[in-house]
Amino acid sequence: SVLSVSSVFLSIFLIWDSSIIFTVINRRMKTASLFLLSFVLFLFACRKESFITSPDARVEITADTLKYDTVFPTAGSITQYFMIVNDNNRKLRVSSVKLMGGSASAFKMNVDGLAVTEATDLEIEANDSMYVFVQVNVNPNAANLPFIIRDSIQVSYNGVDRLVQLEAWGQNAHFLHDKEVTANETWTNDLPYVILGYLHVDENATLTIDKGCRIYVHATSPVVIDGTLQVNGLKDTADRVYFQGDRLDLPYRDFPAGWPGLFFSETSKDNVLNYAVIKNAFQSVAVLDPSPNANPKVTLNQCVIDNSYDAGVIAINTRVVATNCLISNCGKNIQIGNGGTYNFTHCTVATYSNTFINHTFPVLTLTNHDGNT
Repeated sequence: SVLSVSSVFLSIFLIWDSSIIFTVINRRMKTASLFLLSFVLFLFACRKESFITSPDARVEITADTLKYDTVFPTAGSITQYFMIVNDNNRKLRVSSVKLMGGSASAFKMNVDGLAVTEATDLEIEANDSMYVFVQVNVNPNAANLPFIIRDSIQVSYNGVDRLVQLEAWGQNAHFLHDKEVTANETWTNDLPYVILGYLHVDENATLTIDKGCRIYVHATSPVVIDGTLQVNGLKDTADRVYFQGDRLDLPYRDFPAGWPGLFFSETSKDNVLNYAVIKNAFQSVAVLDPSPNANPKVTLNQCVIDNSYDAGVIAINTRVVATNCLISNCGKNIQIGNGGTYNFTHCTVATYSNTFINHTFPVLTLTNHDGNT
């Protein structure tokens, strides 16, 4: 009986002692776990805030120069960019990205989404990058010849200064917004002509364009001739008269459909184009209906019509005379509909497929109907 009671007390003591031991061990394990977790979090926190500070850090700037081809005053350029690439396993602090010309510069900069002349204390994560976007607006200048605008952007980090050069060619011009020619007018070769909005020659007016003129037309700006267009180009390259889009920077300067083209309406008459180069239009020369008099509605002498997206010459029931002309690389080089009278003498008509225009249509199409019936 005494032994049984002792056994009971011993069992209770062992159970109580084990409970204490397990409680102590459990508390120590929790303490150790909390310590380990805190240590790991501390390490990660330190790692997160760790920056590479060596001047030999692997940092790539993806361009050493940004160049802009001919930019007209107030028209603005395309946006170009370079990247600052952190090729390290730790964060990089860029102390400054600075447009050296400041607020007086013709160039405008956007760094990490902010339009600024200087951005400071920028952080780039490990193996990450940052974009810097740049645009240029050329202020009017008295010079007739092209002029060069330069500036630079300084990127500073870890005591290292690196420069990205900026260079743009500027060109003054006559800017014509929604131009109405209501009386006889002559354009001379002093500055290029930039057409914005539209150009309209009135039914009773003649627009004469002298040799060497350059006409740059915006993408949404039709040229409509209700009266007469006289182009007086000469055979030398510098003396030809050029019609093209106003985007002269790569790759846009070679895109077809860069501007609508020349449209000669039903009232137009006595149009003569000598040594004209018409390129990159949607429909370079579009002629509608017979002339009000007995003369050809449009006469093309020694002209080059190139890279038109839809048609080089599209004529509907009219009269066109073309001599020694080159009509090349157009979606439809010559398209004649609904009859008319046409004379093409010693003209070259050819098309080769390229990135933007597939040679899927005949180079010459003639019909006695307008395609609607």
